[in-house]
Amino acid sequence: MIDKDFANTVDVIAKGLEEVLAGDRSLNLVSSHWIKQNPKWNAINRGLFAETLMEVTRWWRLLDAIVNKSTALRNKESFRLKVLTYFLVKSNDERVGEFFSKEIQDDLKSCYHQLQSERAIAESIPDWLDSMGEHELGGLWTKEINALNTLPPIVLRINTLKTNKNELLKRLTYEGFQVNGLNQPDALMLAKRADIFKSKAFFEGHFEIQDASSQLVAPFLDVKSGMRVVDACAGHGGKTLHIASLMKNRGKILALDNADWKLDELMNRSVRAGISIIETRPITTTKVVKRLKDKADRLLLDVPCSGLGVLRRNPDSKWRLTPEKIEEIKKLQAYILDKYSQMVKIGGKFVYSTCSILPSENQMQIQSFLSRTNGVFILEEEKSISPSESGFDGFYMARLLRVK
Repeated sequence: MIDKDFANTVDVIAKGLEEVLAGDRSLNLVSSHWIKQNPKWNAINRGLFAETLMEVTRWWRLLDAIVNKSTALRNKESFRLKVLTYFLVKSNDERVGEFFSKEIQDDLKSCYHQLQSERAIAESIPDWLDSMGEHELGGLWTKEINALNTLPPIVLRINTLKTNKNELLKRLTYEGFQVNGLNQPDALMLAKRADIFKSKAFFEGHFEIQDASSQLVAPFLDVKSGMRVVDACAGHGGKTLHIASLMKNRGKILALDNADWKLDELMNRSVRAGISIIETRPITTTKVVKRLKDKADRLLLDVPCSGLGVLRRNPDSKWRLTPEKIEEIKKLQAYILDKYSQMVKIGGKFVYSTCSILPSENQMQIQSFLSRTNGVFILEEEKSISPSESGFDGFYMARLLRVK
């Protein structure tokens, strides 16, 4: 007898998958939409749907290759078939037996194992990305892309303006969440996946969700209370809030971004966090940046990038990226470095950071910038975070000092 709940889940995931891949909608938006459309789902149902939609999107190329290689299912184009294949080869879910005969299951499993020798298919990435990764990272690429195909951990950043690690750990444990400490001052990690946004501690601004690698950027900026800091690519403000916390909510932070709505969200988050030193300003013209020339003690340039270091969180991005888009991103990075760095005063510092693992977006950008600026800045320190070695997102950061 067919499990109707499982069949319904498969159908909804298939519809969501089609919207992501054929409709070119973001994975997060599609996931949120379908969860809202199914208010009767409990926390387990919501979690299963969101996680499986993410994983099927991640493994799309492999699943497509398995079905097309299968004798029984070849040329049968169906998002539903790919979802069922995922449950078979990646989850080993026995309920798939209600839809596939034993012979078809064995055939699909055999195809899965045969395809493991082809890295681009086995790791479910476009051929151009596999070539680019190998060109830039050499022998390291295989273990990095393998790490980026794992389910991301959920890491919390403690808001030290309101609590501390021990107190938050006790409180979340009391609320029923399984949480472990991490070897970083302000970080905790969920030991078991749960809807942490439902916790009272979150509503009261005691923590934010922020990967352990991302949490290293704000301390790397070397801020102090009372400084004038500019976060020039602030986005939703995760690092902005962290900087404010490190400054003990004393001084001034100017958060800039091209998107007004992101700055609005940042301010909402700052209210929840009890932060009052952030001012937002949309970058509507180049004059916004020019007026800040020589004004910043510290500047954060968390620039747009390929996002390859966070593929485990955004697996749909690899199906939208192209080599041409990455080249355009690199040009934008160089432009931001040249123009925005002028906001730093003599004796001030700035950090250039990306969530990419490609040297061409990281070390090579900084070396090119230093060669163009003829001794105006010196490189104090740079740091690369490997997903395979750290277990967290891939990140790069470089801190530069203005000397003249």
